[in-house]
Amino acid sequence: MEALYASYEYVPPLRQLLHAFKHQKQLYLAEVLAGLMLSQPPVWLFDQQFDAIVAMPLSRPRLFKRGFNQSRLLAQAVAQSLDCPLLAAKMIRRQHRQAQSTLKGAQRFLNVKGVFQVNGRLDGLSLLLIDDVVTTGATMGALTQSLRKAGAAQVFGWALSRPN
Repeated sequence: MEALYASYEYVPPLRQLLHAFKHQKQLYLAEVLAGLMLSQPPVWLFDQQFDAIVAMPLSRPRLFKRGFNQSRLLAQAVAQSLDCPLLAAKMIRRQHRQAQSTLKGAQRFLNVKGVFQVNGRLDGLSLLLIDDVVTTGATMGALTQSLRKAGAAQVFGWALSRPN
């Protein structure tokens, strides 16, 4: 990954807002959270030319249970703001595994090893990967590896928040 950035620390009140958004299905918060993210962009954002925005995918069971992909909603707002296409959700499949939030450090890296499958080629593309929370970077790193195997030339990561 060329660079990884988080706009904010995962502390109150952002922690409560993200919880309400993800786990209480308060979808109106997508616009608020995306606005916060866009108000604190990475310094490198406007120096790059991205071919596509990539939302961190959820596994099918997790998507079915939650009913939406919170990272995709954030990525849609970023894509619209940057006037950049959003990679189709069907391009990346994520195997279902234990939730990363329930694991510690090294376990997180093992849990996401080989979990992503990219369906198609991304030869020479520069991609911006969007997620809601980045902790160890294990999930973004695993997806970056899969995107590179599919031919991506550059992958940058941007999350709304990170633990302090």
